Formats: sequence, structure tokens, C-alpha cells
Amino acid sequence: MTVATTDSREAHLKVWSLIESGLESNSSWRQMFFDFGLLATVGFDQPFDEHDVKVGELAEQLDLSAEVVVSELRYFIRQNCLWTTDELVVGMDTALKVLVQHGSPEEVVDCLLDFSPYAKRPGVLQALRLAVAKRDDAEVFQLILSEFDR
Repeated sequence: MTVATTDSREAHLKVWSLIESGLESNSSWRQMFFDFGLLATVGFDQPFDEHDVKVGELAEQLDLSAEVVVSELRYFIRQNCLWTTDELVVGMDTALKVLVQHGSPEEVVDCLLDFSPYAKRPGVLQALRLAVAKRDDAEVFQLILSEFDR
């Protein structure tokens, strides 16, 4: 049965069902959504759009427009994959690896601090400093982070 794109409830159920089954059975999907959720949490632009290969595969498989699939994917991420500040602090090494693939060190630091509630910023900064110290590009980050020492 072909689902008309105007039947948003049916489209929603089909996309979410496919996402959930994919997340259960496919570790690369879990990692992809983990990464997308992190990027969405800290306010990076969405790392995929209507032209993404995975979006195209889902759209074709479900016989839906890529626009509907992207909309549902973004909604799914907002509802299920967003990180808390505490999770970010604990997973800062991992978070940093993902974020630097999508933005400059300045953007990464700005997004992490903009996302963090004021009371939790000291914890985020400390975790970020510890994670940065382990990286090959630590100098670049340390220059940016030194501005917060003043």
C-alpha cells in the first residue's frame, strides 16, 4: 500500500516503526542516531537533509517523500535522542570526537557552553578541558578555553 504524503499519521507510524526496528537490529544506526542526537542537543545544524543517502533509502523503502522522512527523523531525534548536561559531562571524550567532525573548535566550545545551563557550565568546562588535553589538537582548544579563565 502506498501512503499518501498527506496522510501524516500513517507516514509518522511507518517511519518511526522502521527507525525503531533499525535501531534494535543495527549498531551503525544506533551510532548514527547517537551522533545526530548529540549534534541536535548542542544546537548544531542538522547533519542530514533530503539529499542524505540514508534518507533516500528510507524514503524509497516507505514510498514517502524525502521531506516527510527528514521531518520524522528530526522529530524522532528530538523526542528520543537528546542528551542531558550530565550525560554530556560524563561522555565528553566521545562528544568531542563527534562534534569536531561537524564544526570548528570555536563552534564546538560555543555550542557546548550555550547549551549548558549556567549552573552546570563549570562542570562542562572542566570535562571539556580534560577531554581536550587528550587530543592532538589540544593547543587550539586551549587557546579558546583560556578566554574563560579571565
